[in-house]
Amino acid sequence: MFTEAEIAVIIDNQEIDKIVESLRKDFLEKTAPYFEISNHDFLSLILLSPVVGKAMANNNISFKEEMSLQKKARKLSKGGFFLSKDPVADCMKFLIKNFKDWEDQFYLSINKIFHVLFEKETLSKANNTAVSYSIRVMEAPYILIRFISSLFLEREEDILNPGRLRKIEWEKIKSIGEKTGLSELNLFNEFMESFEVK
Repeated sequence: MFTEAEIAVIIDNQEIDKIVESLRKDFLEKTAPYFEISNHDFLSLILLSPVVGKAMANNNISFKEEMSLQKKARKLSKGGFFLSKDPVADCMKFLIKNFKDWEDQFYLSINKIFHVLFEKETLSKANNTAVSYSIRVMEAPYILIRFISSLFLEREEDILNPGRLRKIEWEKIKSIGEKTGLSELNLFNEFMESFEVK
């Protein structure tokens, strides 16, 4: 999962800040008119949306999934994990309640952020099938691997061996990959093939 410090570095990019600001204003105006959240914290929410999507693959979030989402939200919030009233965790409740209305817009923002963060050279290296998937993971830029693992894995170290996944969750991640632009990467598609689907 991304850290609060990494979110701060990403939001420091003016182009990304504008992408986040646009969605934040629209979301608050239409869904949570009196809620206050910074661009830093809203970027955290945007980057949590694939985890929310995966949890909602069967249209129901279990208590365990909800606790996991709360923990992740608190870790990404500006100001730390131990805030009693956490803006990301609180705003995530609005997102979950209205997920069908906002899901694609959040993924579109990730797609835009993805294309700002990664240059063509980085993407072509991630698409170079002349070397194995595991070597490309090891050679890929740090932020690219963080990006994929933060969006879809509980633990970053599982990127080479992501483990088992229910078919409905696997299909949801595949769909999110297409909407966020990650499916443009051979690296991502091979990551998907690394799951054991049950």
